This record gives sequence, C-alpha cells and structure tokens, in this order.
Amino acid sequence: MDSKDNRVIFFIVVLFFIGVMGYLTYEIIAPFLGPIAWATVFSIIFYPVYVICLKWFRIKSLASLATLLVVALVIFGPISSMGYVLVLELGQLVQQFEKGQINLQQVLSHPAVQWIVAHLRPVLEANNTSIEEIVGRWLAGLRAHLLEDLSIGAKNILTVIFDFVLMMFTIFFFLKDGPDYINRIKDYLPFPEKHKNRLIGQAKDMVVSTIFGGVLVAIIQGLIGGVTFLALGVSSPVFWGALTFIASFVPIVGTAGVWLPGSIYFFLAGHPLKGLTLLLVGVFLISMLVDYFLRPFIIGGKTKMNTLLIFFSVLGGVEFFGIIGLVLGPLTLAIFISVLEIFGHLEGGGHAES
Repeated sequence: MDSKDNRVIFFIVVLFFIGVMGYLTYEIIAPFLGPIAWATVFSIIFYPVYVICLKWFRIKSLASLATLLVVALVIFGPISSMGYVLVLELGQLVQQFEKGQINLQQVLSHPAVQWIVAHLRPVLEANNTSIEEIVGRWLAGLRAHLLEDLSIGAKNILTVIFDFVLMMFTIFFFLKDGPDYINRIKDYLPFPEKHKNRLIGQAKDMVVSTIFGGVLVAIIQGLIGGVTFLALGVSSPVFWGALTFIASFVPIVGTAGVWLPGSIYFFLAGHPLKGLTLLLVGVFLISMLVDYFLRPFIIGGKTKMNTLLIFFSVLGGVEFFGIIGLVLGPLTLAIFISVLEIFGHLEGGGHAES
C-alpha cells in the first residue's frame, strides 16, 4: 500500500472520528442549547455595560457579577410583570364582551360597514355566529393559551429555575472570558484574518441589530401604543400595547395593523377626535418617527441583509428554535451568506480578489 492510499485511509478515519465525536458532543450540549443561546445574546447586548463596570471595579469577576444584576433587573422584572398584567387585562376584556359592555352594533350599523357585513353574513349565518361571538371566542382562546403557558411554566418551575441559573452562569463566563473565546474560535476558522474578523463582526452586528433594531423598536412602539390607548380611555391598554409590539415584526403592515383599525373604529363609533388622535399618533409617532428615524439610528446600518430574507429567517427561526429564533434565525442566515461570500472572494473563487 503506497503513501497515497495511506493518506486517504488516514483522512477517512479522521473524518469519521470527527463526525462521531461531533455528533456525541452535540447530543451532550443539545439539552442546554436554549440557555447557552440566550446567554450568548445577552452577553453581546450587555457587553458595553460590562466594560463600564470593569472600569469601576477593575476586577473581571466583580464586573461580570454587576452586569448580571443589570441583566436580571432590566430583562426579567419587566417581562414577568407585563405577562401578569396582560393575563389580567385579557380576563377583563373577555368579561366585558360576555356582559355586553363592549358592543360592536353601533359600528356594524354604520353604512360603510354594512356592505362588508352583508358579504360576510352568509358565512356567519352558515355557522350561526355573530361577529361579537367571534371576537369574544378569539379573546377567550388567547387568554386560555396564555394561562396554559403560564401553568406549564409553573409546573416546570424547577426546570425554569435551572435554565435561568445555567444561563446566568454562562453569561458570567461569556462576559469575563468573551475575548478569549472569540480568539479561540478565530483560530479554528479556515479563513484569512480579515475574513475571520468580518465574519465575527457581522455575527455580532446581526445580534445587536436584531435586538436593538427589532425588539427594542417594537418595545418602544408598543409602549407608545399602549399609552395612547390608555389616554383615549380604551380598556386593557396593556393588551393593545402588546398587540402593537407583536405587529411591529410583521412586514409591510406593521403596527398599522393595530392603530389603523382602532382609529377607524373610533370614527365609526362616533368619536372622531379620538380617531384622529390615534391616527396622528400612529402615523407620526409610532410609524414615521420610530420606523424611519429611530430604527436607522439604533441599527446604524449594521446589517445589509435583505428585508425579505430577514422576515423569513425570523419566521423559520421561531419555528425551529422557539422564541430565541428571533435572533438565531437571522444570525444563522447571515453567517451562511457571509461564509458563501468569503469563499467567493478566496483565491480561485468566482469573485476572487485581484
């Protein structure tokens, strides 16, 4: 057997060994991918806070602990409180529909709505269902779904606590030793140094832009929407603010899918001042100010990925990874595209550099 055959056999054995060990490693890490993924995201987002804390404490461990406290206060306190209030308001909204305190007949009797209702009537009559009953059932189903999720979380409270502790533990080391981890990852990347820096930089920018350009902007829009609905005397403003937050991720329609129907409702219900107010706030504050001025300022042109690709990567990411897919979906696609571009610019590629 010549040396060439020996090299082929050696390569096959090494490849098989790497494949088996890689699979076993994945199986070992798989149960903890969720906490690790969240820890990665929060470590990137709060790393500037860690740098500030490091200037104060001068010790990496103390700076990391201080940053963990900030993470806990900023993220988990508001989320738990908002979820509790949202369930309460949904319950009140369902009760108002059941007691007839929210009546859509005044709106449905408007001539502009009658034409739409007339075309929907055959479907509604076929099911012997009114629009009020449809809305009431939808709200009741949404509330039941939230309560089910909360009950599942309560039943698995030990798992939730364990994942939380594991995530915080991982964040501690990611913050303290993050640069060392990044340098070690760069050592394993089979690219020139400039391409390594570009790939890691683009991954970081995608996480930052997804959180700040997506989630943070959605939070701001949800807050503006909720406060506006509260000022207009609408019941359950937290619910409508949460709907505005969710609608912020829907392309093309966006938050207009919430405030525009609300404005139309006020006009048809005989409250033109409220309808005009909501329309102006929706157009100039929620949409124009936040989407066209604040979002570009927050993102700062960090990601150049196509909006359509981001949209489908978010949907697919949530389907595959869960809620963390909001970040991991676009991140995975961005890394894949970056690697393709890097191979295209390597010597011998279709777009090889001169």
